[in-house]
Amino acid sequence: MATALGMGAGELARFINFGLLAMGVATLVQTTLGNRLPIIQGPSATLIASLAPLAGQVGSGGMWGAIAVGGATEAAIGASGLPGKLRRFLPVAVTGTVIVVIGLSLAQLALRLSLGTGSWLDPTLAALVIAMVFLLQTLGRHWLGGLIARGAIFLSIWVVGLGVGGALGRIDWQLVADKPWFSAPALLPFGSPWNGWELHVGAIVIVLIATLGSLVESLGDYAATCEVADEPLTKKHMNRGIMAEGFGTLTAAVLGGLPCTSYTQNIGIIATTRVASRVVVQVAAGVLILYGLCPKFGALLVALPRSVLGGVFVLVCGMITVSGLRLIQQAPTTDRTAFTVGTTLVVSLATPAALRSVLGEDGMDQLPSAVSLVLTNSIVLAVLLGIGLNALFGLLEPNEPGHQD
Repeated sequence: MATALGMGAGELARFINFGLLAMGVATLVQTTLGNRLPIIQGPSATLIASLAPLAGQVGSGGMWGAIAVGGATEAAIGASGLPGKLRRFLPVAVTGTVIVVIGLSLAQLALRLSLGTGSWLDPTLAALVIAMVFLLQTLGRHWLGGLIARGAIFLSIWVVGLGVGGALGRIDWQLVADKPWFSAPALLPFGSPWNGWELHVGAIVIVLIATLGSLVESLGDYAATCEVADEPLTKKHMNRGIMAEGFGTLTAAVLGGLPCTSYTQNIGIIATTRVASRVVVQVAAGVLILYGLCPKFGALLVALPRSVLGGVFVLVCGMITVSGLRLIQQAPTTDRTAFTVGTTLVVSLATPAALRSVLGEDGMDQLPSAVSLVLTNSIVLAVLLGIGLNALFGLLEPNEPGHQD
């Protein structure tokens, strides 16, 4: 996104601060007024994939104008109660499958980050941070009442990223040194409805389509979070959660951040640390706000080796996948379950890669935005296909034992 907007390293660091501040505020909104689940809110990958091309076409004013419309629309959808009506179409077989697809889809990004640009240092740092997390979680259970084990990921990122990465010359310390410790929030840094924002119909349509995809993805995240947090999923979680995400996106637009949605990675963190407290997430939201007000921290994130974050991401994706598999095991052992799970997994995971192989990048670019959003996003595909197959079987075999539709 920063590249599409023509930002340099210094501007990127400032942009990250805007995003961190928006994440903190959106998380507080979600955990206090929204679904009150322990979910961190952050930039939506689904929306960003659609926004990046728009940034170069309509500029920052047109992009943030479309973001504001998308946020308001999502809030209205949540308030209408429509998301909760989808609850009956998400039995454990569908929910578990979606969670597995989330984990395996994100794993591709994790491995790309871990491998880096081809230098042997990148996979070495990734492997080192994975090994440190494993050792701290194994041995740290007996230290400080288990505090070390719960903080294994946090400690490993900084020890390996700053310590080892810094010693190997992989951190641009000058970028960090040039930034101040504190900066007041800049409201509407990319314009406002009355000064700079533009309403491009095409951009709004694309954002609304992407918002729908993000909404479907979030419903899967809510179900996954409830599973790892041992909390029953309710219509209230779905309706209030989507409404809060809409308000969070509006807030992000005001603060100069990107649209916020539920962070899928947070599911793996809960599964790894076994901490599912909403209060902990609210404290984390406060920390994010403080980070957003500290330009040095934004610069530090830009300077941190990507492969270190990739290594941690590998572990997180593994935990997400295992959580989904455990949930699938709770589903009835029937042909219906096997067909729904198997077909959804294969089609949703293989379709994006198969399309790129057949059409090539040029052909992919020529696909309509709505088609591209569905067929290139494995998570959206899994939710739509899982719900669709479950509904179809519900019509064909409404009284099959062991299933609830």
